[in-house]
Amino acid sequence: MSRGHQRRLLPAYLATGAGGAPLPTTLDTLTALRASGLPLAAYHTPVHRRVVELVTDGSLTAVEIAAYLGLPASVGLMLAEQLVSDGLLKASVPVPDALAPSRAGRPSMQLMEEVLSGLQSLRVA
Repeated sequence: MSRGHQRRLLPAYLATGAGGAPLPTTLDTLTALRASGLPLAAYHTPVHRRVVELVTDGSLTAVEIAAYLGLPASVGLMLAEQLVSDGLLKASVPVPDALAPSRAGRPSMQLMEEVLSGLQSLRVA
């Protein structure tokens, strides 16, 4: 181990403060997260507080939050899941480019081609 790099003394998952079974995850690592404005409870850890501070003036993904905190992406996802469950964060599911409406408010050409291809494969079968 190099001199300048210190090893973490505690496992990263302890930042979540979770003592029991993890929550079932409904978030994606690219889910956009923003603060809801609700106050933190006494049981929230300093790391929870830092996550809320990071997204107070904008939004970040769970992966970005983990990177800012120097934690694994899975821990960032767990923190986000806890805070969404507690109502402190709001989550927005990312929309793939193919599903995003065009400027005219219509589905993209890529999506329409995929639908047509799927329909044609059903007709052949």
